[in-house]
Amino acid sequence: MDDIFLNCNEKMKELFTKYSSDAYMFQRFQYHILTILPSALENESKNHADRVTRNHFLLNEQQIFIQVFLSKHQYYYLPNNSCFYHYDGKNYSIITEDDIQHELLTTISKDKTLMQWKHKTKINIIKQIKDRNLFTSTPESETFQTVLNVLYPAFFSNKQEAKYFLTIIGDNMLKKNSDLIFLIKPKMKKLIGELENIAYYTLGLTNIANNFITKYHENYDYEKCRLLKINDTVSFDIWIDIIKKLGLNLFCVAAHYSNRYTNSDAFIINYGNEDLRNYTFYLKNNTKQDIIQHFCDYSIEQSNSKNLSMNWKNMHYLWKLFIANYSYPSMIYSNALKGLLSQKLLYNEELDSFPNITSKYLPLTSDFILFWENTITILGEGEGEEEFEVDEICSLFKKWKQTDSQTVTNTTINENDAVKLISHFFPHVEIVENKYFSNIRCSLWNKMLDIQQSLDTFKLTKDNLIKDLDTESSLVSFDDIYKFYCEYCSKNKTRIVSKQYFEKYVCTSLATHILFDKFISNDWFLN
Repeated sequence: MDDIFLNCNEKMKELFTKYSSDAYMFQRFQYHILTILPSALENESKNHADRVTRNHFLLNEQQIFIQVFLSKHQYYYLPNNSCFYHYDGKNYSIITEDDIQHELLTTISKDKTLMQWKHKTKINIIKQIKDRNLFTSTPESETFQTVLNVLYPAFFSNKQEAKYFLTIIGDNMLKKNSDLIFLIKPKMKKLIGELENIAYYTLGLTNIANNFITKYHENYDYEKCRLLKINDTVSFDIWIDIIKKLGLNLFCVAAHYSNRYTNSDAFIINYGNEDLRNYTFYLKNNTKQDIIQHFCDYSIEQSNSKNLSMNWKNMHYLWKLFIANYSYPSMIYSNALKGLLSQKLLYNEELDSFPNITSKYLPLTSDFILFWENTITILGEGEGEEEFEVDEICSLFKKWKQTDSQTVTNTTINENDAVKLISHFFPHVEIVENKYFSNIRCSLWNKMLDIQQSLDTFKLTKDNLIKDLDTESSLVSFDDIYKFYCEYCSKNKTRIVSKQYFEKYVCTSLATHILFDKFISNDWFLN
């Protein structure tokens, strides 16, 4: 302050000396110093105060505008893909910066106060939006429920399991617990892979599900393994439609759960029920010896009879039943499993069997194998094409047990167990989509013969049938002839094939008489 005063004083002295000898300029010097300068400084001071006041007012108005605008328009940003997002309280969507600026400028134009600061306000808001990371947003209750209702009960048996899955996805998005391994059923890998694709297109993220594994490897550390139970019967096409519609919602809910619960392990520990904890941490909390003990308790019964023994193939099948029953992955390799069982149980290496043990699950297995070996023929090339639905085989097995004296149990078999059993003991049998056994023939039911006999009978009764149908048509529909077949089988107390199988046979055997894909020509009856 003193320096400024001295500089001003020196300047005044300099000007005073300069103009003191010039009467006119000296008079002007006095006028400017005594009249103009005080007035100019007073006006400058007032204008400055007005500008400060207005600036403060506009700044306050701008802050209020920004606060209200960002509250009403929930925009977010991800720096990794330079993409903006909008949340309307129900759904998240991708939005362009141009669309945001258009909405912003349209809103500012309605506020005359900020028109002068329109550009400055726009820059400020865009900057603040870029500081709002999408993964820090908080979805509304409706969004949570929409996502959870999609996952439960279709993919998970309860909402806790669905939340756990979402928390895992959130952890992976936020790079948490990257050393954990989540074991899932093989069928789910394709679905999880599609989830990764959607994450890449919408979020610019890669490998958000690379720790979802379908097959256990012996190098995996049990301590790092987690089990994840997902229903694998849902159609892949349905899953794709769901993910495409709700992908962003799912990812944002997942990120929120990861932030809210810290991580997936913390969710299980603090919020999971006992069953979910025990299942998820099954490998983490058990050694291989513990698992073998669990298997033996579930599957094996000791016996004093020297005549009883269990061969390795049966033992291995029991192991598959055990892990299937609990939805466990195959977490012990076959050779390692045999080695561990050999240490725990008596083992005859020469016979490759375990003496003095049995299992309550083996009688049914033995019966089914006996049924299969006695009634089923595997068709070779050129022997025709024949197929049986899994439920048809189960039904035939039930019938066979009622008449065969060699059976040891009255228990029936379900479709899943039948597929597992055939896959294990008869791996060369072709199983289509776990629904059909292809290229086999069963001595208990000649499906083709039944159909052919019904067709022959149909030809003989054609005139009466046409009268019953009240039609003069020279064509007979597949529906009508299948209806006749069903009545024929009911009358003769024989089994009925599916409409699909029936039509397949008709199309093959009467190929030259088929019209419009679904009708039999009248010329067939003339042959």
